[in-house]
Amino acid sequence: MQSGCGKHSAAERSSVASKKIFPSIDLLGVRIHVVYRRDLLATIAQSIESGRPCNIGNVNTHAMNLAFDNSEFRDILNAFDLVFVDGFGVKLAAKLAGLRVGERLTYMDWTDDLFRLCAERRWPIFVLGDTEEVGQEFQRKLLHNHPDCPFAGRHHGFFEKTGQESEGVVRTINRSGALVLLAGMSMPVQENWIWANREVLAPPVRLTSGAFFSYYSGFIPRGPKWMTQHGLEWLHRLAVQPRAMWRRYLLGNPLFLTRVLVNRFGINGNARGR
Repeated sequence: MQSGCGKHSAAERSSVASKKIFPSIDLLGVRIHVVYRRDLLATIAQSIESGRPCNIGNVNTHAMNLAFDNSEFRDILNAFDLVFVDGFGVKLAAKLAGLRVGERLTYMDWTDDLFRLCAERRWPIFVLGDTEEVGQEFQRKLLHNHPDCPFAGRHHGFFEKTGQESEGVVRTINRSGALVLLAGMSMPVQENWIWANREVLAPPVRLTSGAFFSYYSGFIPRGPKWMTQHGLEWLHRLAVQPRAMWRRYLLGNPLFLTRVLVNRFGINGNARGR
């Protein structure tokens, strides 16, 4: 499957900046690009330099389960310009299916590289999502770690996703002069909102970042390296947020792997490389 960045008409503002073609796989009907950190950062840079929009998503086990049951969400993911792996479970599942997915790009592992680039090249960022309290602490910590990173603004994620309130959020983002938008809301809310507003958002780079703001600001503690580097980050989050996460991990993880194995042994053909 060819994917990456190509030219589209003005009406098709879901195009991305680069003509680079990344290989991809199809896992349970979801297109996932085989990319590494350098590819992701280069795609962001090319989008900004050309001014062509780039909608960038990511998948973990939770996203894959949502996409399996929700065809609209699956179609939006497949229409995004770049979708990378953010979760050890997807890498494991791809391996079980005989597929290769590239690097696991968890936001906490690569965004400091992005913020350094933003500081060097003067790319303003706007953060959308989570609570006002989390947003304030995220801004404080980001500017402490990267004082030269242009911070265009922020807005909490608790607004009506259609109608006048949503349109006002779009205007706030566009007036900020941001070139990079980080949208950190729950799945599939963030993807749906980015896709619905893809033709009117001014920042060329739109990244869906989930709970990243809470992690970066310290509201959700991250697990120790021996856990995060060996596929056990989910277990740490389950321990920290058992009521919120038990269904996602204790039910969702086995369900996802079962679905992949069912496909792997030929009961249906949705898990396949392209």
